Amino acid sequence: MKFIHKHKSLLLLFLVFVFALFATIQIIPISVTINNDNSLVLLANQFIHGHISLQAVEGMPLGDISKFNGKFYLYFGPFASMSLAPFVLLFGASFPQITIGIATMMLSFYAVYQLTKIFGFKRIDALWLSLFFVFSTVLFSSSVINITAYQVEVLGVPLILFALLEYFTKKRPLIIGILLGLAFLTRATLGIAALFFFLEWLQKRLTFKKLFFIALPMIGAVILFGIYNMARFQSFFDTGYLYNITLYTYPLSQNLEHGYMSLTHIPANLYSFLFMAPQPLLQNVADGFVLQFPYMKVNPWGLAIWFTSPLFILLVTQFKNTKYTRSLLITILALALPVFTYYSIGFSQFGYRYTLDFLPFLFLLLLPCLGNRLTKISVFLIIVGILFNCVYLLSAWGRYPLLGI
Repeated sequence: MKFIHKHKSLLLLFLVFVFALFATIQIIPISVTINNDNSLVLLANQFIHGHISLQAVEGMPLGDISKFNGKFYLYFGPFASMSLAPFVLLFGASFPQITIGIATMMLSFYAVYQLTKIFGFKRIDALWLSLFFVFSTVLFSSSVINITAYQVEVLGVPLILFALLEYFTKKRPLIIGILLGLAFLTRATLGIAALFFFLEWLQKRLTFKKLFFIALPMIGAVILFGIYNMARFQSFFDTGYLYNITLYTYPLSQNLEHGYMSLTHIPANLYSFLFMAPQPLLQNVADGFVLQFPYMKVNPWGLAIWFTSPLFILLVTQFKNTKYTRSLLITILALALPVFTYYSIGFSQFGYRYTLDFLPFLFLLLLPCLGNRLTKISVFLIIVGILFNCVYLLSAWGRYPLLGI
């Protein structure tokens, strides 16, 4: 009993981790059944055989695919499929695409653990914050839902995290630049993350020489992406989004009438990100208002960050200004602008998944608000967030794996 009392914090951490791991094991098989995408694997197989277009076969996935000059392409950067190519070569085209999401969770856990220790948190607090980042943010839902766009978006997160980790430790500019370049080759908007390092140079925390060597690999990535676009769409800058074969038939076609990128979409995106709440689960939608267990389901248009990640409440209630605040805030706003003006909103999703683009920087902005030691309130908010995510993650599809529903 003395041992349990002495190590009760560690025991609680272990139990929450085991619960989250058990939930993940329960969720993934059902998620793969609901969304059995394999576009990234199919493209990886094409890369191996010297092609950059998808082979048109019966049963080919319809989402996230562009058609141009009679050929089909994924409109994302090539790195996600490149990362899968060695495994497809070894295990064949049946290799599970969701491996990207699983690897992302593991890599992000390690990167966040190392980052939080650098910022002065003790080992057990660093572990709690790693659990938070992986299981109580949109990283969790996007990693375990097997939709191609989700898998691409989550892959960019550890690349940015490791670039930041490198900056706050050894500051090797070529490593930072390579990681940023790979993030750009995963999802083009992530190239904006380089703004953080430019701002750090302006504040004289980074030399011009190091900034130059950060830029070199990124310039190479831009050139490579441009050549890839030329080969696909006969344009250096065209990534093919506007050739999406479901663009005008998707449930978002009405959004598109207001423009592909428009300030008109900002209110809806902000509502999804900041205000959208879970919906009541009713026994009979047509008659009365009686709740049915488990009482809630998420709206596929999104869910406010306070529900998926309640720890971020402390970012508002205990905000602290540090020497990195300006660089982080400007970078967050710059990364958020393209997604907040984008017509798609993110349907369908658990939480506002475009938060992934600026999540690493938002997390760093949160750390000073926590002090150098997690309070009981902080731990409580982390646990509540993990429980909520694990129970309701698939509720938009009418599934509650942990409850047997």
